[in-house]
Amino acid sequence: MNVRAAREDEVPAIAGLIDEYAQQVFGESELTEAEIRHWFTLPRIRMSVAEQDGRLVGYVDALKPGDDSVTDHFLMTLDAAAARALLDAAEEQAGGGTLHVVSQGEDPVLPEVLRELRYRPVRHSFQMRIELDGDLPKPVWPDGIAVRAFRPGEERRVYEANNLVFADGWYFQPFPFEEWREFHFGRPGHDPELWWLAEDGDGLAGYSLNSWHFSGDPQLGRVGSLGVLPAYRHRGLGEALLRHSFRDFRERGATQVALGVDAENETGAVRLYERVGMHLHRRNTTYEKTL
Repeated sequence: MNVRAAREDEVPAIAGLIDEYAQQVFGESELTEAEIRHWFTLPRIRMSVAEQDGRLVGYVDALKPGDDSVTDHFLMTLDAAAARALLDAAEEQAGGGTLHVVSQGEDPVLPEVLRELRYRPVRHSFQMRIELDGDLPKPVWPDGIAVRAFRPGEERRVYEANNLVFADGWYFQPFPFEEWREFHFGRPGHDPELWWLAEDGDGLAGYSLNSWHFSGDPQLGRVGSLGVLPAYRHRGLGEALLRHSFRDFRERGATQVALGVDAENETGAVRLYERVGMHLHRRNTTYEKTL
């Protein structure tokens, strides 16, 4: 088993490997070739593959934060030997600190391998969805709040608000502005008209940074980041932004909307999503090991 850095010319093979994994574990596709290719442009994402007899049998990407203290890994393989090899290589490459590895959905391989290697489960996250059928209530905006689409040139304003909103989030990792901008605006098919800003006069009160799903499904919308500034919480703004986003996506041809959330989010996000009609679609478990 050979573990090495992924090459950009392998994107089709990586996409095929990930799709095989996703179809078995999730019952649906997860990532397009274009999305994977975009990751090669991002400096903090490290992509590795496990190769056996000239064939790719495992894939992992690692996201390193600025302080190098924690490295997050998303590993996809249906081969236990490949999983062990990728994790061994990740630990060797990290050389210290803490590793987080996310086991997604009903992965049939990774949880057992992680337990063998002395990783422990420390956190859960949910992917939630809503079907855009039937009645979609209109948003009710708090007094004084108006919503509009994002305008080019407002990137730093949104970036700074997002850092403030999620500063205490367990999964949140802040990145330099240029990297954050490239992650979003360099994505294939990025549409800034899907980003919605809620304002109180000239001040930003909240936002919903939406996109089409990474799978390329033209009927699956995604709320990438929903944020309400601290001074505007508990006034119904998050609910209004969600309902506005759902109706906007349906007008654009979507039949479902997805989002990800920390299961232990302290702002009550899970309850909010359930209240607007979203349901649990996938449960992920984050495992941790300190080297």
